[in-house]
Amino acid sequence: MNTRSFAFLGLCSFAVAACSRSCTWDTITPSQSLIWCSCYDGFYCAKLDVPLDYQNPDLGRASIPLIKLPAQSNSTYGSYQGMILTNPGGPGGSGVDEVQSSGVEFYQSLTGDNWDIVGFDSRGIYRSEPNVNCSAAASTSEETLNSRYVPEVTDDFFTSYVEAGMELGNQCQEAVGGAKDAGPHMSTTVNARDLLSIVDAFAETADGKRAEKPNLLNYFGYSYGTFLGQVFASMFPERVGNMALDGVLGLELPLGENFTEVTSDADGIIASFFIYCFEVGSSQCSFYTGSSPLDIYNRFNESFVQLDSQRAKAESWANATDIEAALLALKTTFYYSVASPAQIFSSLSDALVTLEQALAIQNVALWTEQIVALIGDPTPAGDANAELRLGTLCADQSNKWYNKTLEDLRPALEHFEEVSIIGEIISKSMLGCLGWSIEATDVFTGPFGGDTATPILFVGNTYDPISPASEAVAAAKNYRNAQVVTVDALGHTSRVVGNTCQQAKVNAYFQGTLPDNEYSCAFEAGPLGIALNGTLEDTIFEAGLSQLVQ
Repeated sequence: MNTRSFAFLGLCSFAVAACSRSCTWDTITPSQSLIWCSCYDGFYCAKLDVPLDYQNPDLGRASIPLIKLPAQSNSTYGSYQGMILTNPGGPGGSGVDEVQSSGVEFYQSLTGDNWDIVGFDSRGIYRSEPNVNCSAAASTSEETLNSRYVPEVTDDFFTSYVEAGMELGNQCQEAVGGAKDAGPHMSTTVNARDLLSIVDAFAETADGKRAEKPNLLNYFGYSYGTFLGQVFASMFPERVGNMALDGVLGLELPLGENFTEVTSDADGIIASFFIYCFEVGSSQCSFYTGSSPLDIYNRFNESFVQLDSQRAKAESWANATDIEAALLALKTTFYYSVASPAQIFSSLSDALVTLEQALAIQNVALWTEQIVALIGDPTPAGDANAELRLGTLCADQSNKWYNKTLEDLRPALEHFEEVSIIGEIISKSMLGCLGWSIEATDVFTGPFGGDTATPILFVGNTYDPISPASEAVAAAKNYRNAQVVTVDALGHTSRVVGNTCQQAKVNAYFQGTLPDNEYSCAFEAGPLGIALNGTLEDTIFEAGLSQLVQ
């Protein structure tokens, strides 16, 4: 019998009724108690019945789907600790799918297998009810809003996103904008209240009664999940247990305030690509050339400057539309590459080689079609559809951007373009809210911070295109005794890095040991499987590529 089977028997000894049946999502009846049934292979599923609107509990009910990877009954870490709730980011990512695919290999390996790992689908998303699904009549809009490598480009890139957002927003208002629909109840605030309901329900279970502190939220959140964690900690500081927040979002983006304060390390990661390519040589980097990283950058720049879409439009080039599409495809390729460089840098080098070839034969349209096949889909399981993402993003911004114009956003758009050469791609996610009219009923806007029952652990990479380590340091100052682990690494969240120092610190934290305040983890092997000497900042400077970093 394997260890997972022992875990199953251990769970059954506490909850015979839950183990007596297997289930599918369609057969689970939502309950105000947390009643688990066997699902998938070694997991347990449940649906928690909660108020649709916590401020108006008589309005109706909602159900939150949950999946549990149970703790090992014979864990070498010691006694059972309780439940850790997770959020994979997005917003709009499926926490159920995340735990099913990564519960053992990722979450329990980090936290220790004396914890249950529990994922959930947030309000309106995937298996939650009521659900946001206004895409049946919105295929054209979603094709634009969710485009990855080949945006459906018009003469005005930003206008195309605004128009698509307006169309989708109108469809969603009609389909899911009613008081008893999901649309008005998708804010991060409502999801934070759901976290509290889940914890309260867990405390009443047999497992809750044997956990040390069942009434506290133990939580592991990435990217957007860090904002959810901060909202919960600010609303309910006395209910915070072990909370690790990795890839910390500054408050400007989720709250829709002061976009010109948003920063990005994207260009630093792009600069590192040329360094890694040089270090590994032509055997591992097909774009290798010359005798220095700067030579490789100059090779890239020869192609890059040919994709001058503004000049192509102004001079009415015959292939102006193809040039613009290729430029945006290239920038989107870089966007996904800087988020997960260890996974994508090798494919990026191939993409740059084929771009050269396409430019040489004056057929960039063919390259644009091929780029998806070259790069692949780097998005984690549970990638959000447009309405799933916008339902939460626009709610958290209190609809302050609804019905605004591009001119209203012009300062922010120009700032994003100054921040990074892929600034347009970074900024496009906020454009959909110009057309989202559904108003959220419950939005927490601060103050953020508090004296939490347990110190929070913030984690950040030195070069993160979305959430630089500086955001983790800034957020930690809002919470009493919060700790920070800074990882000298590339990519969005430490999850894409695999830094053993960071993993050890997170593991120790969930096992009861806090790191020293503002602890730093040194650089380890990075993209293309090699480690660089010195810090990333020093390496970029020594390579003569500092001009790429804003």
